[in-house]
Amino acid sequence: MFRVFSLSLCLMLTAVSLVAQNKEQGRLESAGLVMEEILNLPDAIPQDLLNKAECVIVIPSMTKVAIGIGGSYGRGAMVCRSGADFDGAWGSPAMYAIEGGSFGLQLGAQSTDLVLLVDLRT
Repeated sequence: MFRVFSLSLCLMLTAVSLVAQNKEQGRLESAGLVMEEILNLPDAIPQDLLNKAECVIVIPSMTKVAIGIGGSYGRGAMVCRSGADFDGAWGSPAMYAIEGGSFGLQLGAQSTDLVLLVDLRT
């Protein structure tokens, strides 16, 4: 009985892990498409500004909804440069989430792609 339970638990955890990996893979692909689309626009992010960025955060489809009280939510990826001064090659992505709330006179909903360039130098 215990073996059947532990086998079932292992299979369930493996399935959950695969679903999570597929979600993260999908987010990474969406973030890559957003960056590709933005960089192909005529008024794209200036190359010198992108070269100065130490990290880039891409949140595809950040959603904001409000009826008096509002909230915003989005998940995406962050990539930073390697090296002591963050001036090396781009590193591996890390999953990132942004959440927020607001209140006041507001009504509506929107979804937008968000790209943040981060400069950690002071």
